[in-house]
Amino acid sequence: MNINWQNISQQEFISDYWQKKPVVLKNALPNFAEPITPDEVAGLAMESFIDSRLVTNKNGDWKVTHGPIEQFDELGDSHWSLLVQGVDRWIPTVFDLRSAVDFIPKWRIDDVMVSYSTPHAGVGSHLDQYDVFIVQGQGKRRWKAGAVDSLLQQTEKAKDLLQVDDFTAIVDEVLEPGDIIYIPPFSPHNGETIETAINYSIGFRAPSQQELISGFADFVIDSEIGLTRFKDDELVVNNQSDSLINDAQLKKMQLMLTDLINNDGHFEKFLNQGLTAPSRELDIPEEVEQHTTDYLVNLFFNSNLNINKVNGVETSIYNDGTAISFFCCGEEFVCESHQIDFIRFLHHQNNVTSEQLKSSLKWLENIQLVTTLINQGYWYIDE
Repeated sequence: MNINWQNISQQEFISDYWQKKPVVLKNALPNFAEPITPDEVAGLAMESFIDSRLVTNKNGDWKVTHGPIEQFDELGDSHWSLLVQGVDRWIPTVFDLRSAVDFIPKWRIDDVMVSYSTPHAGVGSHLDQYDVFIVQGQGKRRWKAGAVDSLLQQTEKAKDLLQVDDFTAIVDEVLEPGDIIYIPPFSPHNGETIETAINYSIGFRAPSQQELISGFADFVIDSEIGLTRFKDDELVVNNQSDSLINDAQLKKMQLMLTDLINNDGHFEKFLNQGLTAPSRELDIPEEVEQHTTDYLVNLFFNSNLNINKVNGVETSIYNDGTAISFFCCGEEFVCESHQIDFIRFLHHQNNVTSEQLKSSLKWLENIQLVTTLINQGYWYIDE
């Protein structure tokens, strides 16, 4: 699935709009086929393990109800929206929407949120701290978006609902099926439903400094690195100082931390682990059937099978020149050098066949890796 660039080119979008200003891409996905039904959206909202919320705004009275949402009968025909996060993990056709933005690095994509909204519904004028492409499915919505302004303040209009005051719109258009609006971080925006609509919001990851520092600290502890202690081998005594610590000692302690972060090996490995960890619940059964390596080898060599990666499972390969690791869902699998072509194949493919695997199964390490990935539920056999 590719965007049909018409009023601007892909390169113009990246140069002039990406993280700079909002833009509407008319008929970006021609002949758009709805990847989900309203009943399926409602069904997902009923599940306790899926993040959903119901936003109502009748008579200017905003309310937010968090899922699971079990009753819809009393909501009426207008002024309410149902928003469900991470739908791409559960509905393959929704997952396919991610391919429309595959010109942006894959690790940046977080999830696809689906909203079902009735006339006059929305969540009010607000800001997001991340990029978002909103694909219009059925129905029509009027979107307004303003210039990027990180100084705009949001107030809590209702519990768990932040909104901004009125803003000057630089985009004001009605979206119809197949249209897309791109909204950069800190661009105030508001969507109001004209005709009952479904929207697909492809949201992007934007780690904060706090998240990176916290995550890296956990990585350092778990990896048992960063054990170098402070040394004061050039001590200068100054009993007249008002400061607890002198400038030289301060700089040394800062250097201890920056040396650890600036170690490309440590930090890159941390990112490979952290950015492959799932940000949402995955469609993996609580109890996955366990197989032996002998059983799977026999199955692959004697059957025509498809082995599929679960939607939302992220992988990466880390090679520091001396060791190779295959990361899957935040889990590290240390590999041998002769496995590099095999793990590259697994990394780049979402679906493989047993026939494609056969030539790689001469190595015990490859057999063990495939067995573990299947037994963990990251890959599954489609017989």
